[in-house]
Amino acid sequence: MCGRFTMTSSDQRRLGNRFQISIDDRQSNALERYNVAPTQEILTATNTPEGDGEREATLARWGLVPHWAKDLKAGYKMINARSEGVLKSRAYGPLVKKSRNRCLILADGFFEWMKAENPKSPRQPLRFTVDGGEPFVFAGLTTTREWEGEDLTSCTIITTSANEVVEPVHNRMPVILPNPDAEAAWMSGDLDAKEAVSLCLPLEPGRLSAKPANPALNKVGGTKEGPELLEA
Repeated sequence: MCGRFTMTSSDQRRLGNRFQISIDDRQSNALERYNVAPTQEILTATNTPEGDGEREATLARWGLVPHWAKDLKAGYKMINARSEGVLKSRAYGPLVKKSRNRCLILADGFFEWMKAENPKSPRQPLRFTVDGGEPFVFAGLTTTREWEGEDLTSCTIITTSANEVVEPVHNRMPVILPNPDAEAAWMSGDLDAKEAVSLCLPLEPGRLSAKPANPALNKVGGTKEGPELLEA
């Protein structure tokens, strides 16, 4: 599972060059985030409508809202999609078949929580990072529908079984695409749905590290976001 993550960098140019997108000032509001939570707007990279192999930056509500949902609350239950069942899912199956509905979700860390030995103590958040804190992307699915007269774009993060670094804390982890080639493959129209899902594997353990973070993270909006949230 992935229910909270970070995108602490504010370097629009560096991120744009790395993920082949142009980030405008409004989209930059999704950067320099230390406690990203479901239902909030997050920054994704999607294929352009022209289908020319180019990408564009797109803001999306975290928590997929399918076209049949009558309430935005449906998104709370669809922040993650299990890779093992995505092809058979009524919501996710049609999306993974089309490259325009696959997306890259920008991040540089994600959180999981350990239960405290003392039941009265707050749970201890751990922040997992890749390659010492480098930005990366989750494999995601996105869709756009009409909501109250406007377009609503929403997304979900695909999860897989945990690797040996995450497993002591949680049996699931988000799918982190390991390199630019895998990112390009996930976004490619040349891959069918089954081939795309085959990319959704646990990240190599040696690239992932964990560090205790501030228990103030336990409450969304409970404290102002800043680097202090990443310190135990």
